[in-house]
Amino acid sequence: MNAVRLQSSAAVILLSVLFVASPTGTASEITLRQRSRVSVPEAHQAVAVDASSFYAISNRTIGRYEKETFRPLAKWTAPDDSPVIHLNSGIVVDGRLYCANSNWPKSPLKNSIEIFSAETLEPVERKEFDENEGAINWVERHRGSWWIAFAFYGEANVRRTHLVRYDDQWQKTGSWTFPESVIERFLPNSNSGGAFGPNGRLFVTGHDHAELYVLTLPETNGELNHIATVPAPIAGQGIAWDRSDIGTLFGIVRSSHEVVTMRLSHRDEYAALKQPVQWVRNENNPVLPPRKGEFDSSRVMNPWVVRADETYRVFYSGGINGKKQRIGFATAPINDLTQWDRVGPLFENGGKGSFDANWSVLPHVVQISDDRWHLYYTGNAGKGTGLSSFIGIGMATSSDGKTWSRTSDQPVLARSGEHGDPDAIGIAGGSVLQVRQKDGSTQWRFYYTGCPTTGKSHALHQQKTICLAVSDDAIHWEKRGAVLLRDPERDYEDIAVAGPVVHQEPDGTFRMWYSAIGSRWGFYSICYAESDDGMHWRRGTKSDDNLQLTPTGDGWEKQMVEYPTVIREGEHLRMFYCGNGYGNTGIGTAVSKPNTDTAR
Repeated sequence: MNAVRLQSSAAVILLSVLFVASPTGTASEITLRQRSRVSVPEAHQAVAVDASSFYAISNRTIGRYEKETFRPLAKWTAPDDSPVIHLNSGIVVDGRLYCANSNWPKSPLKNSIEIFSAETLEPVERKEFDENEGAINWVERHRGSWWIAFAFYGEANVRRTHLVRYDDQWQKTGSWTFPESVIERFLPNSNSGGAFGPNGRLFVTGHDHAELYVLTLPETNGELNHIATVPAPIAGQGIAWDRSDIGTLFGIVRSSHEVVTMRLSHRDEYAALKQPVQWVRNENNPVLPPRKGEFDSSRVMNPWVVRADETYRVFYSGGINGKKQRIGFATAPINDLTQWDRVGPLFENGGKGSFDANWSVLPHVVQISDDRWHLYYTGNAGKGTGLSSFIGIGMATSSDGKTWSRTSDQPVLARSGEHGDPDAIGIAGGSVLQVRQKDGSTQWRFYYTGCPTTGKSHALHQQKTICLAVSDDAIHWEKRGAVLLRDPERDYEDIAVAGPVVHQEPDGTFRMWYSAIGSRWGFYSICYAESDDGMHWRRGTKSDDNLQLTPTGDGWEKQMVEYPTVIREGEHLRMFYCGNGYGNTGIGTAVSKPNTDTAR
């Protein structure tokens, strides 16, 4: 069971792709970047994965390996009299490994789902199917349903290959066929693997080609939509998205018995930045420290700045005694950031059972019309573990931007609760803006933080993604999934990305400042990205290109810098941000250096 060959993840392969239509109607390109390869004897049919392990699957043997070290952990081989003949895929759900099994190419055909303990690989259950024409090739769990592909082989029959959806009682609830453009790539064999990606797209493979076919499902039964063909450093067979590490895909190379890990990316992610910014910190930082005896006595965090004539109004979350967090604001003349008047709390948190019973943090304020303002904020419900306590984003309203009323005990945007989603276990704020679209219309966009998982390791416990939701009225939101993921190739953002602040420039392009957690410091720094469509973001050609502010000195920001807000001041930008302990030391400010940022 020993791993016999290892290739370093430092060898990164960037692969060209076909075009994919984004939700904005523009064209962009999906890529898969190879991260690692390891040879294990069981890598013959498929691979499955969970938070700690991957599972290499052959016809009648499964090997479990530690993800980080490739150390073998368990092995199971079917006894001679076992009905397990031809395992084809695997998925781990709630501590169980589900594998598709058939006796193909024997006749009569028999199909089953074989269920194992994910920890020990001991068989625990099996589900037999009446379907005896198509062979079960993969099984998947997605959106509260089971999905199974039945494969048919050969020129005359491959078009009968189809995908079936089942409920928890294994009753059929839908069926779809594959489009001709994909069938032609399956030949001379058939569909081999399939898995739903982080934004709900279905990725499938054939038996041979080094590529993935990206599909979407029509709302009703029918034919799947083929939106892209993506080259990949595998050779078909069973694949698995790592639902504990959003954007990471596992596959195999059958001929060399290799398990390959890949990372979802796009063509321009590492293109050069067009408007990089350098910053000069204010010598009086922190300009907004905590105050004794007030609602912000122990923490001043999450600034959001709005300009009113010649005054800055900085909204923030104030903490008292390390327990309750509530929203307030401070005002100061724009030419004197040493004189602040503070107001707050603006409203009280909700009662027991509400999404914001414990904390109100991450305020974001946007003017909707002349007499209507929205204040979006993140609630901590006071229950759950770590990031799972942040179950929703709520809203308060105002007619003047000063006096506010909380609208509901329920959030306007809630975590999904669906394992594998980028906001499965927690959700937190970012920024809302009204975007000018190419057809002349406008759209409200909410760039927010998604928390996909929890776990004992720092990387699992703190993993965060940047997500997008859209709206016509800035109240009712439709989620569009993750738009920026952690970058395992850069050690200052290889754990999490969060708290996005997005601006649209006069020429229609976008700029984002965000907080990142990486192994370099173990805490937050502030990073930067650019985009032509607000969906696909550039990080710069080499490491540190997009690193903006880092922990520094031996004082208020030596541990971390995080949660920026940015506003333009004529020919330069001003940033407010918080320091150690998520604002235990307060809020500071910085301005962009001359000639490092130009108004467009």
